[in-house]
Amino acid sequence: MIELEQEVYSRIVPTSVRDVGKCYYCGCEAEACFDDFAPPKSSVSFYLNSGENCSFAVIPSCKECHFFLKTCRDGLLEGRKLFVNRCIKKKYRKALNIYERWSEEELENLSRTFSESVKAGIRLGEEAYVRLKFPGYEYEIDGTVFHARRRSVELFTVFGEEFDNYRNALQFAARTYRININVLKEWLIEHGANFDEAINAYFRHIEEEKLRKKKDKLCREFAKTYKQNSNFVKGALDAYMDANPSLSMEECLQLIYKERVKKA
Repeated sequence: MIELEQEVYSRIVPTSVRDVGKCYYCGCEAEACFDDFAPPKSSVSFYLNSGENCSFAVIPSCKECHFFLKTCRDGLLEGRKLFVNRCIKKKYRKALNIYERWSEEELENLSRTFSESVKAGIRLGEEAYVRLKFPGYEYEIDGTVFHARRRSVELFTVFGEEFDNYRNALQFAARTYRININVLKEWLIEHGANFDEAINAYFRHIEEEKLRKKKDKLCREFAKTYKQNSNFVKGALDAYMDANPSLSMEECLQLIYKERVKKA
């Protein structure tokens, strides 16, 4: 196997001194004993026999990325980088949520113990975020230079305010529009991280809920006052409001009384 490795695999070499000793996948410190192989050594026969596209590269890796990649069979560096990112997101999900949810300014009024706990979560979440954003680096392998894929800066806009960081946009939106940050995140998931759509949908939902509660209250009171079935009142109100869109709920109920209750 050692001879096969020497024949088949070639080590990638960073073209910049500042990248020497870095894990290609996340930017942390790499260790020689945790080198990654693309494709994994256990799959080399398959790639040799099938002709499937792969790198046949030895990649500097940190300990954690090395262990993440033990179950990855992708033969290309980019595919293995995406696999690492999924693992980081899964392992540090709670810390990433704390990093998104909390800012240092919010910790002043918390108890010391809880504040220290949140600070630790912010630091861990920020570290995970930086690792996720690490784009790899330019390297040379067998005389050919491969450029790091440039990752476009993703801008998040909140009604004209631009942010290059989801966390900052989230905290700004929650604070400015007075929406619980965890509730806002749920609406953002529903609307593909589009802040304008999510915020508008949230406030539409709030108004709809207010109207629903008002309608339920008025119908209950009407049914009790005039000894009517509450389901009949709700159905009649819906019909009258559809037929008379310019009238308020109260005005529609007055019509129902005159036309359906008083006459009876």
